[in-house]
Amino acid sequence: MMRAVGVMRLLCGLLLLGTAAAAQSDYPRLHDVVGVASNDVLNVRAGPGASHPIVGELAYDSRAVEVIRVEGNWGLVNVHELPGWTSLRYLAPRVDGDIGNVPRLICGGTEPFWDIDIRPGQSATVKTPVNYEVGDTFSVGLMKRAYNPLEKWVLQGGAGARDLSVVVVKAYCDNGMSDNEYGFDATVIVTGTDGYVLSGCCELAD
Repeated sequence: MMRAVGVMRLLCGLLLLGTAAAAQSDYPRLHDVVGVASNDVLNVRAGPGASHPIVGELAYDSRAVEVIRVEGNWGLVNVHELPGWTSLRYLAPRVDGDIGNVPRLICGGTEPFWDIDIRPGQSATVKTPVNYEVGDTFSVGLMKRAYNPLEKWVLQGGAGARDLSVVVVKAYCDNGMSDNEYGFDATVIVTGTDGYVLSGCCELAD
């Protein structure tokens, strides 16, 4: 009998771990602030709990707030170039808020400074120190997932004789300049005339 109880406890523990892992796999994801009065704000705290000091705030009607990861009922967000935690009770996940469905993805890096503004299924514009005013614009397809232990997404496109490939991996990323925490690491590859390779971090947007 005791052995059976022990086995049941082990199975329950594994089930809880699996549920937690599945929940984490849903992030990063875009959310909208809900349930906050129009004369109030949603506090962002230094840690996952109401006892931690406030480090920022979100407006009562904030939209497309990216939750990087979760701990209990708290989600990690970036606000004013700082990461902080806010209550998931007041954040509603968006149907189009995951990387496979998001309407916009913004990636960038430092040394050199660069960024790419991606609208899957439409276009992507890459800006580097060489072409920062105008940028290189490519027609692109949708984000496609490469199924492997590391969750990777690939986007491809082209512009004349030049091709664009963007590989996005769900992983912790730090751009080396701000204190923001990112949930996606990116590699941008442009081939053809004056091709280049860039590495940086990504965030979901709308």
